[in-house]
Amino acid sequence: MSLANSIGSFAQGFANGATAKKDRAERAAVMAQNDRLIDMMGQQMQRGGAQGGFGAMPPAGGLGYGGAAPANDGAPPATGSAGASAGDFKPGQTIDLWSLMDKHEGAGDYDTLFGHSQRDGQFKGTRISNMTIGQAIDFANPRGAYGQWVAGKNGGTVATPMGRHQIVGSTLKRAAEQMGLDPSTPFNRDTQDAVARHLAANRLRGASSPEAARAAIRSEWVGFRKVPDAQLDQAISGFREQYMGGGVGARPPVS
Repeated sequence: MSLANSIGSFAQGFANGATAKKDRAERAAVMAQNDRLIDMMGQQMQRGGAQGGFGAMPPAGGLGYGGAAPANDGAPPATGSAGASAGDFKPGQTIDLWSLMDKHEGAGDYDTLFGHSQRDGQFKGTRISNMTIGQAIDFANPRGAYGQWVAGKNGGTVATPMGRHQIVGSTLKRAAEQMGLDPSTPFNRDTQDAVARHLAANRLRGASSPEAARAAIRSEWVGFRKVPDAQLDQAISGFREQYMGGGVGARPPVS
């Protein structure tokens, strides 16, 4: 390998590492936020004030993602039982990854922003699902109004979660490049779901055990840390059967 190629490879590896570090920092902020919400919801439920588990609204001024936000225009979440706690699943009931995601990430709302600020907060009326991918990436610029507002609410740590699957801006940019999606592609329901499937498949590809698969999916969506292993195993298995053509270590079919 020539010196120029060696230097190029090193630079690319360094850039990839920096991007991964940035993603981890953003997801750490989301993790801390989810933990605060879950603790707050648990206190509410003990006082008898919360209805519907993780689907209940936090107190006024509270932060968190798992509110009772309906999907766009009041339509129900695409995968059903959002709004119940993980414990509400009955023995033998089918548990899919997206239902769990709705409980522990974006509450089934394709417009969800940090602290539900798209509803009545700093970014009231913002409709991420009406943006293009390019516009959503620009909106999530860490130096932009959204990223800086989140940093102010989150101890100085920037996080830019967006949509039903709480995808941060840097992750969306990288996924769009990998999927060959033009910046002009609408960041609507179909696109958000497709990106989430891509991210999940990438994480699960090559995971050689249930433990590895759980760790992989939890590294992408920290809300799944609160999901019991057995439930997450079932959801991962269903995802692999539906989208990856098999069991542990399966790869997505070639398109």
